[in-house]
Amino acid sequence: MYVESKVLEEQQLENYFTRTLRNHFWVGGKSGQLKIQKFRVGVAGLGGMGSNIAEIFCRLGVGAIRATDPDTIERTNINRQVIAFEDTVGVKKADAAYNELKRIAKDVNFEISTEGIQAHNVEKFVEGLDVVINEIDVFHIDKQILLIEAARKLGIPVYTTIVVGVGIHLYKYDPKGNYSARDFLDVIVKNKDVETLVDRLGQPLPSYLQGPRLDEFTHELKQGNVPIFGASTFLGQSLLAIRVLHDFGFINIQTNVPPTPSLPKFLVLDPLTFQFEIAEVDK
Repeated sequence: MYVESKVLEEQQLENYFTRTLRNHFWVGGKSGQLKIQKFRVGVAGLGGMGSNIAEIFCRLGVGAIRATDPDTIERTNINRQVIAFEDTVGVKKADAAYNELKRIAKDVNFEISTEGIQAHNVEKFVEGLDVVINEIDVFHIDKQILLIEAARKLGIPVYTTIVVGVGIHLYKYDPKGNYSARDFLDVIVKNKDVETLVDRLGQPLPSYLQGPRLDEFTHELKQGNVPIFGASTFLGQSLLAIRVLHDFGFINIQTNVPPTPSLPKFLVLDPLTFQFEIAEVDK
């Protein structure tokens, strides 16, 4: 499977440049925008973060988007997911995402699947992509490892952002680095308990999510009710999209901006504590 951006016809190209016009100053004009048009993005997981990320890349002018998710939209998704409405409750997330993205741009090459990431399809999913966005449900760490390792074999970087408190953590897996998905996530798979998941993905915890409040949060997780403040997912999608496009050289600025740190280092952003820092995984 190979994702190839469509060669746009003259009228399509004119429409494309018009809808992406506000980007042009930042990406080096039409020539820079065309580089984004040729970019191939894979999004695994179309929940609160993944569906939003697929949308922002579509709006920014990415020309090929492959996405997958086996789940169905629930009413509790409406607080944060761009594909979740009263009339899409009960609809497959992948189908809702396809319909939503087509409303934004008909010239994009969309490959949308309801299969989700499985051992038998993960290699085909990552094949031909420039970048992979891992937004698989946090409780399915084994599938996340499948995805990240398949991308690593093909030299494709993987980005993940998760909500922690009302802020977010942004992780980048560098396929050329020495730190793998198993180095980071295997401890969760081996222990199979919520406490380990919170400890591994939550650190550094914000001050307002410690002590008794953390016990309450962990209790909610054990009930299957992941507490997510809706606005935080939009914070995550924006940071991830900006960092990806910067790392690939699409944002045209004249000053030296550092690349996104790769694991075991990662970004922490929390608007309540005014926290924006590079943290490091505690081995």
